[in-house]
Formats: sequence, structure tokens, C-alpha cells
Amino acid sequence: MKLEELKSKEILILGLGTEGFSTLKHLRKLFPDKTIGVADEKELNEFDNTSQRIITKDKKLKRYLGKNYHRSLNLYEVIFRTPGMPLPKNTTAKITSQTKIFVETYRDKIIGVTGTKGKTTTSSLIHKILKDAGMKVHLVGNIGNPPFDYLDEVPKTDFFVYELSSFQLQDLNVSPHVAVFLNLYEEHLDYHGGFENYKRAKKNIVKWQNKNDYIIYNSDSKIVEKIVKKYKAKKVPFSLKQKKAEYETKLKGKFNLNNILAAVAAAKILKIPYQSITSSVKAFEPVKHRLEFIGNFRGIDFYNDSIATIPEATIAAIETLKPNVATLIVGGFDRGINYKGLSKKIVEEKIPNIILFPQTGKIILEGIKDLNRYQPKHFSVKTMKEAVKIAAEVTEKGKICLLSPASSSFNLFKNIFFLNI
Repeated sequence: MKLEELKSKEILILGLGTEGFSTLKHLRKLFPDKTIGVADEKELNEFDNTSQRIITKDKKLKRYLGKNYHRSLNLYEVIFRTPGMPLPKNTTAKITSQTKIFVETYRDKIIGVTGTKGKTTTSSLIHKILKDAGMKVHLVGNIGNPPFDYLDEVPKTDFFVYELSSFQLQDLNVSPHVAVFLNLYEEHLDYHGGFENYKRAKKNIVKWQNKNDYIIYNSDSKIVEKIVKKYKAKKVPFSLKQKKAEYETKLKGKFNLNNILAAVAAAKILKIPYQSITSSVKAFEPVKHRLEFIGNFRGIDFYNDSIATIPEATIAAIETLKPNVATLIVGGFDRGINYKGLSKKIVEEKIPNIILFPQTGKIILEGIKDLNRYQPKHFSVKTMKEAVKIAAEVTEKGKICLLSPASSSFNLFKNIFFLNI
């Protein structure tokens, strides 16, 4: 679908987050006199002041806000779905999104990056490598930069590194020219209704590729290898098991080495000189909230790994910082993920203190008790202030307090966890 085709269509924007407002801005620019519908489960007074002003100032907006927002779904011909909003069911409207339109328009200039973990670091590193080498390239997508913001601003000869979540991929019917598939673990099961649906969404990054396209994939992940095997694109595997050149980097941990290998593979496809690649890898600064060193307080090193929303990510963080992790702050919203592996890791590493947020903190503790072996001291909390206060009291000087929740924080915080010392 091309944007010009929407001129005579009744349009609804479903979801007023960052991308939803970006869509509104672009459509209003194209069609200044058009009546456009906007729908969101939030009431008007739940939006911030800036958003409220945008919504109320536009007299051509038809608003469907609050718990009955879904009643608008059959009143329109085209629905722009914001990532994270469920796919509308039982509607005759055509469902589209910024991702669908942008990938259809620019697919040959897009390097798409997906995976359960590592997307932001890998996307950001690819962007830096290409930019440092003198290419005109832009970083868009799940990282927080809506692609429509670039539609009228950049020439079609520029490249785009597109971070793609399962929410963006789930109804895609075009795949990018270069696809990067990092890993696949249980995640967003509550949204997708199970792992198979989540996996089906992720497949779309490669499903629609042709024999002239490229798929860079983690061959250490059997599930990823099995997915990409059946598709037509040229296969470019990377693996920690193969002997690779060592890279000087500020990134910590084996999982970040995977991200580096993926980024390097993408840069090589675009014929970036190796010396330029290694220079960019060396200078690359770690992304915030990802095993980020916050500082030393009362002799304790505090690390913020709040982006770790699955147990595998927290296990990797413990593995990277061991044996100095003395306190682990963990837990959050329960999405039906299995935490037995994390409970086992805590016991194996004999982490002295665990500070537990509801709901999954209780599940992790039960998993530890079931092992009937090492039992750490445990503290149940409901606020980050409590957690940090306890951590400062119980963590041995010279050791590490690690915030790595292994869960999302929807039940606790409006936005991402923030460790404030």
C-alpha cells in the first residue's frame, strides 16, 4: 500500500504511542483537511500534557479513547496499527503500519535486525560501523525512531538499519534485503498467545526474502538455524564455536560477542573495509540499561541490566560478572516464561543475596527452594527504593549489585526499570 492511495480512505490510527503520534503527524501533513480517527485504551487525561495538546488541538480528529476504544475498529477502511497493539480481529478494515509501508518502499536499502535479545546493541553497532565508513545511513524502528519521520527527509539512496520486534514483524509480508536473526527465546508469550505464534512472527524477517537477499544468523541457535534453513536467501552464519578474529571492545560478555559478529557480517556484505570495522567496534559505547556500570557506592559496584526481560539474559549477565555478583535484584511481570534455569544458575553461582520483585520473584525463589541445595538470603520488595536500600546494606564491599530482572516491569513501573543510587 502506498500512502497516496489513502487519500480517499477512512483512516484510523490504533494506538497513540511514539509511533502513533508520528503516523498522525505524517498523515496530517499529507491530508491537512482529512478527518482521521484515533483510538487508544487510555483516557485523554492519562496522556502527558504534550500529547493532550496534540489530540485536542486537531479539530479534524475523531477520538475513541478509553476502555471502549475497540468499538471504532469496524468504522474505518484502513487501520494503522501501532506496535504492541493487538492485531484487530473481526474487522473488514485493511490493517497496515509504518513498518509495512516503509519496508515495502525501502526494502532493498534495509538491514533488518531481530532476535529476542541483542537487537538494539546490534542495530546500533551496525549503524555506527556504516556511518563511520562514510555511508548515509539511519537507525529506525523498535529502537524508538519511527520510520515515517524519515520519509520526506532523506533520499531513497540512503540505507536504513531497522530494529524489528515481533510486534512489528507479525503481519509483515515483505522482508528486508539483509536480515539479521540473533536468537530466539520465550518472550511476549502473553501477547502472542504462546511460543509458536511468537516464533511465527519472527520468521517474517526472512520468510519473504528472495535468492538475492541475505540472512545473517546465529548458527549456535538450533531453533534459528532450523527456521532460516528453508528460506531462499543467501545464508551467512556466525558462531562463537568457530575461531574468529578478536575485537577490542567496551562490550562485556559472550552474548555481546555474538552481537559484534552479526554486525561485522552485515558490514562485510556492504563491503566496509575491515580496518574501519574494527575501529568502529573499538569505539562503540554500550547501550544504556544493558549491563551498564552505574558507579561505585560505599564500595559496591552497581550494574543496571534492566533491559534483561527474560531469564536467559539474566543468566548471561551473571555469567559475565561472576564470581563477584553478591546481590541480584530480580523479578517482575509474569508472562508464563520458565524460570527454572535462572533458579539453578543462582544456586550454582551461590549468589549470597537476592532481592525479589513480584510476580516472578516468588517463582524464582520457589525454583531455588525446589533444588533443595544452596539457599541465598532473600528479600521481597515492591519498590526500587526498597531494593536499593537493602542492596546497599547487604552487599559486601568490593562486590557487585546487579539489577537484571529477567522479566518485564509492566506490573511495577510505567517505563523501564531505573537503578538510582
